[in-house]
Amino acid sequence: MIDSRTGPDRPRRDRGASSFSAGVAYLLLEDVGHPRMADGDSALQSLRDRIGTSRGRLDRSSENRLKRWILFDGNRERVATALLATVFAILLAMGGIWPIEYQELLAETTMVQTVFNTLLSGTILLVSIVVSIAAVGISQELTSLGNQSERVDTIIDFQEEIEEHDIVDVSPARPGQFMAVVLRSIKGRANDLQSIDGTSDREYRSEIERLQRDIQMNTEEVLTTLSRVPDGSTDELLTGLNYDSSWQLYQSRRIRTEYGDELTSAERAAIDDIVRMLRRQMVSREYFKTLYYKLELSDLSTTLLTVSLPIIVFITYVLLALDTGLFPDVTVFGYTPLTVFISLAYTIALAPYAVLTAYVLRAANVTRRTPEEGPFVLDDDRETAYDERS
Repeated sequence: MIDSRTGPDRPRRDRGASSFSAGVAYLLLEDVGHPRMADGDSALQSLRDRIGTSRGRLDRSSENRLKRWILFDGNRERVATALLATVFAILLAMGGIWPIEYQELLAETTMVQTVFNTLLSGTILLVSIVVSIAAVGISQELTSLGNQSERVDTIIDFQEEIEEHDIVDVSPARPGQFMAVVLRSIKGRANDLQSIDGTSDREYRSEIERLQRDIQMNTEEVLTTLSRVPDGSTDELLTGLNYDSSWQLYQSRRIRTEYGDELTSAERAAIDDIVRMLRRQMVSREYFKTLYYKLELSDLSTTLLTVSLPIIVFITYVLLALDTGLFPDVTVFGYTPLTVFISLAYTIALAPYAVLTAYVLRAANVTRRTPEEGPFVLDDDRETAYDERS
């Protein structure tokens, strides 16, 4: 399960060493939410698909555990630390494979200082951008009393709509429990619809059985996931995204329209209830998704600001040390002090970019997995009546 928070953002231009991580993240995440690329970019698309995830629900049970940990389950700070450790190991490996060339490269003090100067400027710019984005998010919360009252009333009215349909006496306050109540209601009405002894049309019965089976399986998957999610975690907000309500809503509306004249009043009422509850599920899902991104953005801003200030001070020290030639005389596994110092300093200087990459990578994959908006279906595995005509 997902146990940490991230925030959506997008890396900036690839400009020298300072934006190496940002450039890589940009290549990985640029196509989030966009149509598939042309054949000329198929190689790049293939790379993105291997590193990222396919469009669809957030079901991650069949994915490689390491990939799942990096993209979803892992604590973002630990993922960032793992990225930095990988960078440091690669730099030391380069020093071991090409010791003379690597030593000569690091001996070019002017070039190394230029790299760290660029990293320093990039870190300051990155902090400014994140602070600006956070300020925009905060400004949306600074509204008048009337707007705040309207916002709260809207949420309460939405909860009362669930209560009015005798689904539950008082709607749950926790997002996960609220979603579970709605999904159980959809499942119950689908079972009722299938058991109604009404229209005997064979194609209609087949369509209803297919819809009921899809709702049954989908609901059980989400409820099973919810049972494993800690109360109060951001996982609660995301679990409802696993439910494929878009196709079910389309299918329910299509059945109601196509067989409208043949339906009994009980069948029509059951389908109407399913459509109504699917719409409620969509609204609550998008609202919880908004809350999730709000929390993730806040967490990203806090982590990045906490990391960036020490990094700025550290890079300043590195520049002074390089200028004077005074740096710690430390040898690791036979590597020269210069190799160890520059490799470690460069790795630490990349910390803000590693944090940003870890957070954005997960947020972008959440977006990529849940691109559906309302009744529109983007999943390739789901066919519609119009697919048969094309």
